[in-house]
Amino acid sequence: MPDQTVTVTFDPSATPQFTFTPDPVRMTAAGKIILNRAGGSSWTFTAMTITSNDGQFGSPNVNPGGTNIQVQDACSLKNDYCYTVTVSLNGNSTTSPDPTIVNDPPSP
Repeated sequence: MPDQTVTVTFDPSATPQFTFTPDPVRMTAAGKIILNRAGGSSWTFTAMTITSNDGQFGSPNVNPGGTNIQVQDACSLKNDYCYTVTVSLNGNSTTSPDPTIVNDPPSP
């Protein structure tokens, strides 16, 4: 599947503080992964880091309002990747645990 959307919730007083829906996000073709802040939230995205050294991902782009992050995924190699997001709420930054991106392109 090209372009996949992930809804992210963050509540500093909840356990767990972050939820990612879906997790893992599964890519079967090149496209964008779009992380959206859950509706009604007041925190903002500030960064995304993907554990990858194989060139599968472009640079994550946080929109000006901090309500979403988009990253291009080449999805040319079958592999699982951990990622984190950093959010800001009332001047405090928090980094998520590591949900997963699963790249599962068709076999050549």
